[in-house]
Amino acid sequence: MEINKKQFVSDLRIGAKVDSVFVVVDKQIRKKKDGGDYCTVTLQDREGNIEGVIWTEVYHNTESFKRGDFVMVEGDVGGYKGSKQLTITSLKRVEDIKNIDYQDYVKTTRKDIDGMFSEIKEYIAEIKNPYVRKLLDLFFCDEEFVKDFKNSTAAVQYHHAFRGGLLEHTLAVVKICDAAFKIYSNLNYDLLISGAILHDIGKIKEYRTAITTEVTDEGKLMGHITIGYGWILEKIKQIDGFPEELKNRLLHIILSHHGHKEFGSPRRPKIMEAFIVYHADHLDADIGGYNLIIEGNKDGNDWSDYVKNFERSVLLRKLELSDDNEYDKFDNGYKGNKDNESNGQEGLF
Repeated sequence: MEINKKQFVSDLRIGAKVDSVFVVVDKQIRKKKDGGDYCTVTLQDREGNIEGVIWTEVYHNTESFKRGDFVMVEGDVGGYKGSKQLTITSLKRVEDIKNIDYQDYVKTTRKDIDGMFSEIKEYIAEIKNPYVRKLLDLFFCDEEFVKDFKNSTAAVQYHHAFRGGLLEHTLAVVKICDAAFKIYSNLNYDLLISGAILHDIGKIKEYRTAITTEVTDEGKLMGHITIGYGWILEKIKQIDGFPEELKNRLLHIILSHHGHKEFGSPRRPKIMEAFIVYHADHLDADIGGYNLIIEGNKDGNDWSDYVKNFERSVLLRKLELSDDNEYDKFDNGYKGNKDNESNGQEGLF
């Protein structure tokens, strides 16, 4: 029997009744003050996540379930500390999953994956240095790498945390770097753009992305910066005569693209191209994270709760400006007063 998805996370408002299937992306057993167990869960579908709580009296009556399971959930959406929270009254693991449409549960970029990848290839085609071009071709002419690059996430939950997120984030960083090259002098275009394209490729091995995203053992032990450094160095060694200084500068961009040691960078930026890649990466990550908060603000709150990554709450209310007629009145009044100023009369400002 086909299992139809009745509700998506984007449909859930405070006060709504929930009766739908979700996938469990996190599960924690906690203790109440009286010693009883209760359970918190994070539930996901293609539209996002919602936090849920299963109180003691319900939790002991639910079937066993784990992270990655599909579950049929009933409950009520309420508010907790400014965020939506689902109080779960019934949760049952879906045993027969062959009729589930997985695309309903996999968060995916809303942008065209093939179109974005074509743009990356266009930037690669502009690379003139034969060594850099060969290096990029070793990655981007490899069908297995391309498949993984297109489908990888850029994070577990903060920015671009969805299928295609790594591609979307990388393209944005490349575009920011390309714009910076048009503004500033003394930059090497091939070094800058190749550094931007390759800066996060270690995330392909850091994360395992299916319906849920998990950090791999390799990712936990080394992290994407170290993985990317080693991967690129391995390819460079396959290219005869690759210039030593070019190698060092490109690898420096990879090692320094988080900017600070406390953010995971083994090195801080020490060349202009590395400064730009770091700031472009940071900028797009922050904007991506901010957009996720805005997208999750289905209840129309003016402000977010405290955001750990920003170390502050952020304004979510959309800026509403006057209509064109109001601007026309302002422009006409301002022009009129400017005319009066020319006659020696007091102006608007």
